[in-house]
Amino acid sequence: MRNFLFESVWMLSHRDKTARFVELHPKKNLIWGRNHTGKSSLVKTLFLTLGARPQGKLDKWDEYTVSLVTFQIDGQRLSVLHKSGMRALFYDNGELHAATSDFPEWCEIFSGITGFNLILSGKNSHSVQADPNCFFLPFYINQDGSWQSSWSTFPAIHQFKDPYKSILDYFSGVKPPEYYKAKVQHDAEQLLLADQQKERSLLEKARDRLSVKLPQSGPKLDPENFKFEIEQLTREVTELNKEQERLREKAVSERDLLSSINKQVSLAKQVLGAYEHDAMFLRKGDRGVLVCPVCHAEHKEAFIELLSFVDDARSLYRFTEKMESDASEIQVKINRTLSEICSLEAHYQKISRLLNVRRGELQFHQVIESIGAEQAYSVFAEEFNALDSEIANRVEMIRMLKAELKSFDNRKRSSDILKHFRDAYSAALFELSVSIDKKPSQLNSRPKISGSAGPRAVLAYYAAIWALCYGEYGSFNVPLVIDSPNQQGQDDINLPKVISFVTDKLPSNAQLILGSELKPDQGFDNEIILDRPYNLLEEQFYEDALAEVGPLEKQMFDSLSKG
Repeated sequence: MRNFLFESVWMLSHRDKTARFVELHPKKNLIWGRNHTGKSSLVKTLFLTLGARPQGKLDKWDEYTVSLVTFQIDGQRLSVLHKSGMRALFYDNGELHAATSDFPEWCEIFSGITGFNLILSGKNSHSVQADPNCFFLPFYINQDGSWQSSWSTFPAIHQFKDPYKSILDYFSGVKPPEYYKAKVQHDAEQLLLADQQKERSLLEKARDRLSVKLPQSGPKLDPENFKFEIEQLTREVTELNKEQERLREKAVSERDLLSSINKQVSLAKQVLGAYEHDAMFLRKGDRGVLVCPVCHAEHKEAFIELLSFVDDARSLYRFTEKMESDASEIQVKINRTLSEICSLEAHYQKISRLLNVRRGELQFHQVIESIGAEQAYSVFAEEFNALDSEIANRVEMIRMLKAELKSFDNRKRSSDILKHFRDAYSAALFELSVSIDKKPSQLNSRPKISGSAGPRAVLAYYAAIWALCYGEYGSFNVPLVIDSPNQQGQDDINLPKVISFVTDKLPSNAQLILGSELKPDQGFDNEIILDRPYNLLEEQFYEDALAEVGPLEKQMFDSLSKG
C-alpha cells in the first residue's frame, strides 16, 4: 500500500501582492472560519495545483494565483508549482524534474510519481490513463458537489466512460494496481497480435493473387539447356533492376518531397486564411488556462505563440512563396525522372526477345516462369513460417497474461470487500442516526435520501469507502478531505454527531483535513483559523512567498520557453 500525504501549500497573487503559507499536520487538521473566509479556496487549491479541478467557482479569487503544494509519496518529498494551467514538479532539493503546460502530459507525470496506474475507457472507448481527478475522487467531499446523490466532485471525470466503479475497485482492492499493470501489457500484446494477423491476411491475399499470374505446376527442367540465354538474361535483368531501383527511389523521394511541400503550402494557406479570425480572438487579452466547457478538462494556452503571432503570420507569407517556388523546381525534376524510366522500355523489349527463344517444343519463358514460381512460393512459405511462429508466441503470452488477470479476479476477496463495505456502511449510518431500507448492491451505489439525513448518509457512504481503502486490500492511503459538513440544516443534535463521527470514527492512520464554519469541541492536531472574509491571502506574507516561490516559478517559465 502506497502512502500520499499533504505537507504544505503556498498561495501567491502577483496582481494583489498578497500570499499565504499553510502547513498541514500528518493527522487531524481543522480549517476553521466563517463563510467567505477562504476555507474552500484553500482546500480546492491543494487539488487544483496537482491537476484535479474541483466543482465550484472561487469567489473574488485571482485566477492567476501561483500555488506551490508540497507532499510526500512513501516518504519522498516533492513539490508541484501551478499557474494558469502550467505545472512543474520539483524534488526536495529544488531541482526541477519536469514542467509542462499540457494537461495529458501532466497526467503521465503524475501517474509516474504516484504509481497511480488505473486505466479507464474514454468516451471513444479507447483505453486511457486515469488523471489526478480520479486519484482524489474517493477521498474528497466537496461542499460544491459531493454532498448529493451524484458524483459531482470533479466535473472533468465525465470525460471518462463509467469511471466510478473502476476507481472504487482500484482503491478498495477489488482489482489492485497489479491487475492494471498486467492489463496494460495484455492490451498492448492484443494490439500487436491484431497487427500480425492483419499482416498475415495481406500476405495470403498477395499469394493468392500471385498464384493467378504464376503457375504452381509446370516443367521442372534443367536450365543447362538454356545456359547461354540465362546468363545473358541475368546480365540484362541485373542492369535493368539496378537502374529501375535507382530511378524508382529517386522518383519516390521527389514525389514525397513534392507532397510534403504541397501539404505545407496548403496548411500555411489555411492558417493565413484563419489569421484575421484568430487575431480578433487574441486581441481580447490573456485568457489563462483553457477549460473544456463540456468536460472541464484543462488544455494548454499557447502562451509563447501569442507573443509572436503577428510575426508568425508574416513568416508564413514568406514561407508559402518559397515553398511554391520549390514545388515548381521539384516538378521539373520529377518529369525528368519519369522520362528516364520510360527509356527503360528498350531493356524490356530485349528481354522479351530472349524469352521467345525455343528449344524444341519448350519455350524458354516456361522454364523461367517455373523457376520463378518456385522461388516466389518458397519466399511466401518462409514469411508464413516466421509470422506463424511470432503469432504463436504472442498468443501464448496473451494466454499467460489472461491467466494472471484472472488470478486478480478473486471472487472471495471481492465478496469479502463488499461485505466489509456493507458492514462499515451500516455502522456509520447507525452512528449518524440515518435509516436506509435497502443495502447498497455495489461500491458505487451512492445513497439517495432527501432532507437533512441526505448529507449524513453521504458521509456514512464515504466513511465505508474509506474503511476499505485503508483496510487490508487497499492500494493507497490518500488524505481524507471534508469540506463544510454542516449541510441541509443539521440541527444541534445531529451536527455534533457529524463532527464527532469525523474526528473519532474515521481511519486513525489517515490524514484528515476538515473545513468547518463552526469550531468543534473536539481536539485537532493542527488548527488553521481564517477570520477575514475574502482575505485568505494577505500582504504581510507576500515578500516571504516571493522569496520561496519566485525562483521555482522562474525555473518553470525558463523550462517551458525552451521546450
